[in-house]
Amino acid sequence: MSQSKKGISLFKDIASVFFTKVFVLFVGLISSILVARALGAEGRGIMAAVLIYPQLLVAITEGGMRQAAVLYLGQRRAPDAEVIGALFSYMLVAGVAGYGMCYWLMMTMGESDFGHVMMAIAAAILPVTLATNALKGIFLGKEKIKDFNKVTWIQKIVYVAGIGVFYMLEQLTVFTAVLMTLLAAAFNFIQAVFYLNKKSLFSFSFSLNTFKNMFGIGIVYAIALFFIQANYKIDVLILSWLSTPSEVGNYAIAVQLGELLWQLPAAVLVVLMSKTANSKGNEIVGTLCKTTRLTLFITILSCIGLVGASYFLIQPVFGEEFSSAFMMLLSLSLGLVLAAVFKSINSYFAGKGNPYFTIKLMGAAVTLNIILNYLLIPKYGGVGAGIASTVSYTFSAVGVATVLVLNEKVSIKDILVVKTSDFAPLLTKLKLKRR
Repeated sequence: MSQSKKGISLFKDIASVFFTKVFVLFVGLISSILVARALGAEGRGIMAAVLIYPQLLVAITEGGMRQAAVLYLGQRRAPDAEVIGALFSYMLVAGVAGYGMCYWLMMTMGESDFGHVMMAIAAAILPVTLATNALKGIFLGKEKIKDFNKVTWIQKIVYVAGIGVFYMLEQLTVFTAVLMTLLAAAFNFIQAVFYLNKKSLFSFSFSLNTFKNMFGIGIVYAIALFFIQANYKIDVLILSWLSTPSEVGNYAIAVQLGELLWQLPAAVLVVLMSKTANSKGNEIVGTLCKTTRLTLFITILSCIGLVGASYFLIQPVFGEEFSSAFMMLLSLSLGLVLAAVFKSINSYFAGKGNPYFTIKLMGAAVTLNIILNYLLIPKYGGVGAGIASTVSYTFSAVGVATVLVLNEKVSIKDILVVKTSDFAPLLTKLKLKRR
């Protein structure tokens, strides 16, 4: 395949995942509006505080086995059946252990508002998510991007439909919102099994040697991914300890709005990791630089639009209780833009099976984030958490860009400054449509 065709193929895959993720997030935004209006700032804060535990723990309990599966399937390091067997054997054990760990942490460190039944339901989200992520790893390792997209968006449809029903029946509470999160995750798992079986990708055998080798590389991915997720989520956890549920609720809305900016980087991450695992040599470095600078350019424009729209729309849409969310979003905005650079470049190193430097970089970033959160939250609340995150995201973006420049001998201009030629695939497609 020629370089131009490879480039168009890559951008088509990125566009496919991007539009899926945008659709998923906007559907999620509808449910977020309903939840915010039904629960208010305090209830939304309690919901964010209880869900942060399975969200944080899923990265470390996953053991990096999904990323290892993408690598092993993409580079054909072992028979597919052995890779899938090792993946699910691990997820079974990790799911049980992760459930117990999650429940125990909520019991010992969570808020008194949680309640035992709600904690049990929230903890169950973890093993179901682990199992679904394992299936997604198979889709990505085999470059089944369309199937990955299907597994992603239908879950959100189910979730928002359930939230909508509870809202109309005036039964939308923190408990029913958490319950609906679990039910949607369970539906997502069943759906993923269906697609995997339909594509005849589900074959299973167990090899202890393959298991050990995958776990060896996977645990490194797990530590790296945990630090990355902790850098994005730790502010919510610390804010729940040092501030009020209402402040957490406002911050949760600011974060959810900010995550709109991450849909293009997330699409780049998914596709580049899959493509890099299936590529040879450094042939994808040029494409990485191109996608990174385009991602940064589009994210900057999107950020300007998002902040402008949020100034006028947050209170009318979410309610007056969320008036503080705008300043929190503003404090996060620069960091959210630069985090897009980190996400794009880090996907390249992850796909190459080299997450070691990410552990060092993100370990330092998380430490910086924690220190700044403890210093700033008592005085500035959610705005302080946003400033802490922005500094941490900037640190990680500068670090990962520096490593790419030094390792691959590219210039910083190649990573950050868009070129007219970057828009060639889009212009070519437009010309073909006119014909």
